[in-house]
Amino acid sequence: MKDPFRVVRSYSDYDHCEVCQSEGKRSWEKYKMYRNDMCYDSFIMGSSCTRAFLCTDWNEHIHAHPFRFFSNAEGLGDLCLKLKALDSQPDQPVKHLLIITEKSFFQKVNPQPGIMHILPPDITHKSMISYQTAFAQGFFNPVFLIPYLRYQITGKYVKSMNGVIGTPSSGVDKYTNDASTCLEDSIRLEGENYWKSRVNFKKIGQSPTSYKSFFTPTHLKLLHEIRDFCQKHHTDMKLVIGPSLELKQLSSEDLTILKNILGSDNVFDYSSNELMGDYHNFYDGSHYRVTVGREIMNEIYNASADKVKRPK
Repeated sequence: MKDPFRVVRSYSDYDHCEVCQSEGKRSWEKYKMYRNDMCYDSFIMGSSCTRAFLCTDWNEHIHAHPFRFFSNAEGLGDLCLKLKALDSQPDQPVKHLLIITEKSFFQKVNPQPGIMHILPPDITHKSMISYQTAFAQGFFNPVFLIPYLRYQITGKYVKSMNGVIGTPSSGVDKYTNDASTCLEDSIRLEGENYWKSRVNFKKIGQSPTSYKSFFTPTHLKLLHEIRDFCQKHHTDMKLVIGPSLELKQLSSEDLTILKNILGSDNVFDYSSNELMGDYHNFYDGSHYRVTVGREIMNEIYNASADKVKRPK
């Protein structure tokens, strides 16, 4: 009756859903719905950190028809599945690919299960029964079911429903899938008070440290798949390792592997950038601002651009 995850039936609108969805699923449905009209030929991929990279800003550099094709906490395995799905679409050019990553992205070499991560059967090539079973199990999980039923009864959103019910301020662009920039409005209104309840200040000012090398033969295989996809489609690919307040960066060994496989001119590591030391560049402990994404794009697409600085 309710179909809260919008997986039982087809819909003309996947953006206005009262529950939090698998963004990979929702993005794929939107892509299929609008691809013929919008002639998508360029894609931003990665986790929710892609919210900092607006298609409208990106298009100033690539002059194409971009679409933000992201997933919740996307991993390397998820991305490679999505590339295979694009590769299987008839007459689908991929002129540009912007991949936004962080350390956790590279840790996930297998496609992720669960209602917030699972991708549709026409991407995974798994059965519709297993797909629907995953959502049925997720629905009856008390972590989802209790907040969901409370919202159905009261009709009111409270913070305890976070991650289950979509917040009233959430929203994305119908055609590009760009994220709403309402948080910038909050920063303008609240000023310094905005960060006091959202940012972990403990690590600010410390020196960055490196993770130990963790790339395996599986990582190499998947990275070669990305390279082969880009060579096949003559894709201009840029991979960005974004800044974070965690003050951790990939090991020099793993970064060298990335550059050797994907090309040193195509991999950009901002995990040790000066952006990390300033909490004003972030919406919270994990997500950085649209102004940061804009400056990163200016730098990687314009060799003469100034070094990325703190956004004002």
